Amino acid sequence: MPGLEVITPAAFETITSKMVSHEPLWLLFASVFAGWLMGLLAWLISAAQETLSRIVIILLVTATIGILHLPHSIAGNVEVLFGLFASSSISVVDYLSFLALATVGNAFGGAIFVGLMKYSHVVRGAR
Repeated sequence: MPGLEVITPAAFETITSKMVSHEPLWLLFASVFAGWLMGLLAWLISAAQETLSRIVIILLVTATIGILHLPHSIAGNVEVLFGLFASSSISVVDYLSFLALATVGNAFGGAIFVGLMKYSHVVRGAR
């Protein structure tokens, strides 16, 4: 709410600067971890029986991503895009490189987790 000065352009610049100032290799590995956590979330949600346990699982996994400031291609996209609009120090190249690395890392991390879990079930089921 910019009219109430709760959120200021300087706040967006601070948040975005932290997201885009990381080394590309760190950004890629951290986004792989975030993708792995989201794959874990999908797996655990499908395994949970009760609604309350699903809510707790969602809160734990998403809070972990948020608390560790892991780059996520959707949530981080919003943060960096707002920073791009609010600050002249954030460039389109910063935005696009963040988005590309986060998307590739999230997809890779999620695919690795889901692929390994499903493979383990197939191998275990073949015995």
